[in-house]
Amino acid sequence: MSRIQEKFPKEFLKEKLHVVPTSFGVYLMKDLDGHIIYIGKAKDLKKRLASYFVSKSHDGKTMAMLSKVVDFDYFVTRSENDALGLEANLIKKHKPHYNVLLKDNKTYPYILVASGKIEITRRTNRKGKYFGPYFNGIWAKGLLDTIYDVFGVRDNGTPEILDKVKSFLRGEDDFGAHEILTEKMEKAAEMNQFELAIRYRDGLRFLDKLKERTITNVARDLNCDVFGTFTSGEIFAVSVLTVRAGKMIGIQNFANEGVLGGVEEFVAQYYLENPRIGETVTEAERGVKRQLLEMANENARVYVEASIEKIEFKQQFTVGACEELAKELNLSKVPKRIECFDVSNLHGEETVASMVVFIDGRAEKKLYRRFKIRSHEGIDDYKSMQEVLKRRMQRDDWGFPDLIVVDGGKGQLGIALSATPTRADVHVIAFSEKDEIFSPKNGEPIILSKRSYALRLLQRVRDEAHRFAIMYNKKRRDMKSAKQFKKN
Repeated sequence: MSRIQEKFPKEFLKEKLHVVPTSFGVYLMKDLDGHIIYIGKAKDLKKRLASYFVSKSHDGKTMAMLSKVVDFDYFVTRSENDALGLEANLIKKHKPHYNVLLKDNKTYPYILVASGKIEITRRTNRKGKYFGPYFNGIWAKGLLDTIYDVFGVRDNGTPEILDKVKSFLRGEDDFGAHEILTEKMEKAAEMNQFELAIRYRDGLRFLDKLKERTITNVARDLNCDVFGTFTSGEIFAVSVLTVRAGKMIGIQNFANEGVLGGVEEFVAQYYLENPRIGETVTEAERGVKRQLLEMANENARVYVEASIEKIEFKQQFTVGACEELAKELNLSKVPKRIECFDVSNLHGEETVASMVVFIDGRAEKKLYRRFKIRSHEGIDDYKSMQEVLKRRMQRDDWGFPDLIVVDGGKGQLGIALSATPTRADVHVIAFSEKDEIFSPKNGEPIILSKRSYALRLLQRVRDEAHRFAIMYNKKRRDMKSAKQFKKN
């Protein structure tokens, strides 16, 4: 990274704009670490990128993204459709934080009727008639079994039969399916073929479930995807209500914090992954489609509110817990990095210790460390803890924690303090199995409320250190047993 790019990112980006072509293409926004945080398409790359870095009129979501951008790349394409396809592929590959869709690569099953065959597929790039997608309790395999039991066909069928299957899947005619399955169920039961009777019974229940999804006053030939939206702060959600043959066969919700783009961009990307079956509804002034759109909008609103609640809970559970802990322990600052140590042995054999690290209340497993005790043999948890902490404090290259937690009581606290005298900015506490906190600032143990997020954080930290230590102890013992076995 050049100096102008690092110190003056806006000037660097404006300078880079001079060589951007006025072509179809895809652009990639990058942050200070080189991570791709947003991918977009453009009819005119130069004009689109200039709208970011020259214009000062942006909404809050765009401003949040631009505050992190220090560089961009771009690819030129021959057409807008090529740009759309490339954009989708790059989003799926890089999973940028500020993009709205195609992050989880999750696909739903369809029933495909093509070339004399009926089958379930999750790919939609073949010729034929697709029905679906099926989700939210509508089981594609169950529907296929019902088709087999009603029409006597599974994989292959004559054109006449396949036409009936299509009509059935469109909801135009049930061909007496309920009566057919009822008769088959009763005959199977009379012949003591109970497993087969149960299959037909399940088919009847499946038909009832399909019937329940029929929406009042909706034409039986209506096939549409309804896209409802809701925005709160930086959270944008889209709810896709899928109607097939007048039946609401499912609702999918998509949301992401700080997403860019609106429903038009979402719809374009959605149909890159799903076949367009029937109408696309994003606006409606009256009638049934308006009611469906209101239903989709309401689902999006509920989903956003649930997402906000989840984010707030996650905040309380992590960073909020660290803030609460600092207050309860009267620390000089909120502990960003917490390290917890635990000693493990089995009858004095293979004594080891663990160090787990939590950053902002979240476990950072790549920073975990394990220690084999060197200074002594046998059971002496105090000496073991003292050795481990001294060795840890000698590792300047690891950085230093804001808070050290040792598994134990007042005795372990004294040992920990004696092993960490050179770092006045590192706070040390002991946390017992009885959830008592021992701090050098308090003569009596501190007892936190059972509902306290700070207490839950300490419990997670302690239990994780205990688990990691036991795991290493077991590994050492297994290695020792293996060596003895080879000798014998």
